[in-house]
Amino acid sequence: MRILLTIEYRGTNYHGWQRQKNLATIAQTIEQAIFQVTDQKVGLHGAGRTDAGVHAYNMKAHFDIDYPLPPQKYAYVLNNVLPADIKIRKSELVDDNFHSRFWAKSKTYIYKIFLSNSPSGVYYDTHYSIRPPLDINAMRQATKFLIGEHDFSAFMSQGSNFSSSIRTINNIDFILREIDDGYGQELVIKITGRSFLYNMVRVIVAQLIKVGKKIIQPQDIKTILESKQRKYAKEIAPARGLYLLDIEY
Repeated sequence: MRILLTIEYRGTNYHGWQRQKNLATIAQTIEQAIFQVTDQKVGLHGAGRTDAGVHAYNMKAHFDIDYPLPPQKYAYVLNNVLPADIKIRKSELVDDNFHSRFWAKSKTYIYKIFLSNSPSGVYYDTHYSIRPPLDINAMRQATKFLIGEHDFSAFMSQGSNFSSSIRTINNIDFILREIDDGYGQELVIKITGRSFLYNMVRVIVAQLIKVGKKIIQPQDIKTILESKQRKYAKEIAPARGLYLLDIEY
């Protein structure tokens, strides 16, 4: 039978999702937990690959197994052996043809920024700390050039092995709130699309921050996009602020 897991994790202590020899990764840690519980080796197929330091609220991954345990019980038994920074939110039976990656219709990422004149020790691993001001209205204006179907070559890191750099961004939202009794503000940038290129979200965020800092103008995003050259968008936002929020099927 095929089991689908909904997984929440903090990626700080891991070298990304994908298995790597002699390195701790999210997928490998969960596979080891499944083996510990069932004495069966399985291959965990994720809906995507998050980099080292990236977090997730609702990563999806499936595996095939023949073991006398109700599908909904896997979350409970795996959480008993998984480390505190990786937890299974839900386990369920899915069709044998289901694929967590290929059946995904859209993915939503959020990027968390801590705005304060004083750096935070608490938010260090979970946010990108930036000193204000940040012109969020200008950042919003810049997103109009990114919405829709485009060639995002300029926003893709080297190492991408995709056959096409054409991607569609459905929506980009900004959420700002006060935190810690005025100590700072949290800015959340929420990006939804069908799929994303390697480091695409983090490169987009870095360029939007440059707009917010008035290093470049909103319309410069259009110029960068049309250039199709990464040399015009060299910066990349740190991994620690990025979260996979949700995947829709």
